Amino acid sequence: MPTRNQPKNQPAGRNQAKERGTRPPRAPRQPRRTVRTVVAVAVLAALLFPVGYLFTRLWTGTGDTVRSLEGERAGVAYARPLTQVLAALLDAQNTAVIGGNVDPTDIRDAVDQFNKVDRQYGDPVGVRQRWGQVSHEIDAVLAQKPTGADAVGGYATSIGLAQVLLDRIADASKIAPTTNLSGYHLIETGLQSLPAVTVNAGQVTALAHVIDLSTTPSSSRRTGIPDPRLTVAQDRLSQAADEVTSGLRSSGDSAPNYPVDLSLLGPLDEFAAAVDELNQTVAGLTVPNSGARNRIDAANDRVQKAGLALQTAVLNTFDSQVSGQVDSSAGQRRTLVIAGIVIALTAAALLWLRVPGAAPVEGPEEPAQPLRPPSTYPREPEPEPIPDLMDARDLLAPELVHMGRAVRTRKRRDGDDPR
Repeated sequence: MPTRNQPKNQPAGRNQAKERGTRPPRAPRQPRRTVRTVVAVAVLAALLFPVGYLFTRLWTGTGDTVRSLEGERAGVAYARPLTQVLAALLDAQNTAVIGGNVDPTDIRDAVDQFNKVDRQYGDPVGVRQRWGQVSHEIDAVLAQKPTGADAVGGYATSIGLAQVLLDRIADASKIAPTTNLSGYHLIETGLQSLPAVTVNAGQVTALAHVIDLSTTPSSSRRTGIPDPRLTVAQDRLSQAADEVTSGLRSSGDSAPNYPVDLSLLGPLDEFAAAVDELNQTVAGLTVPNSGARNRIDAANDRVQKAGLALQTAVLNTFDSQVSGQVDSSAGQRRTLVIAGIVIALTAAALLWLRVPGAAPVEGPEEPAQPLRPPSTYPREPEPEPIPDLMDARDLLAPELVHMGRAVRTRKRRDGDDPR
């Protein structure tokens, strides 16, 4: 039990140890804070490593997808003015073949529009050098101003280069059929098959005018035998038209009742009807007095307009698909960012809960006293001796002694009273 001078809350063993000069027993030490912190951080790092790996892979994958889709959108942006350039060149060729005056305004406007797109996007599809060749040939043919049969070969170079440039844009923008079959067929149809139809339609019309103009009574050609060039151009026209129809059906919905995208049904029907009319008109060129020559310009004009309208619809459909995929990829990246923030906050909270706080600062420990032999221990003070027993009456004053005796005599007398 505690001594008189010992505080209540202080254990007795501590004072006794101090009195004896020995070191008091220490409480068991807690693990060091740094060690527990390192262990907690290591465990969290081991748990977060696979999460971080998956996050990095998904972030990189969505980033690559977005960049690829942006390249496809840039290809569509380049293709739109280039199709206008090709259409203007075909119209100028047809006008020059029949001896008309070619107005270069439409061609110049389309060229300026292409240059504007190139400055805006910075040539991500790598067509600037090829476009320089196309632009040079356009300037050359507009300066030469060929007419009649010379216009067929004069415009052929610039038209062919423009068509090759569309093929280059299609190759740069075309996605793999294993990832997006619909987009693959849309690009193939819009930038390769449809330009082939319009170019061959213009070639057929120009050759029809040249053959008709060169056929005279003194000519070695016999009436009713078509020119081989016309036959080849007509066959290419039919093949390209079939590729357009099959390509759009492959790019449509998989359901049998809706084989083509609904937004393309109207332009596709008009295009198919225009191509059939042109083929029938070309077939009538070998028939005397059929009037096919008078109708071929109108038939070609219908094919050019229908082909341009269908090409615009195809590019719009593809652009809408790409925009949806871009929005989806952007949404995935936003979800990844939110998930990363939540994971980081959760890890920080767990680390804060598991790591102990700073230990209270203790004062400097008392230096341990060296152990001394028992003979040198301080001796406890001896208790005062107890005096011998004595009569308490000896302690009373003398005048009180007789009073006490009288009291006792009276008590004894009262005790003898018989009452």
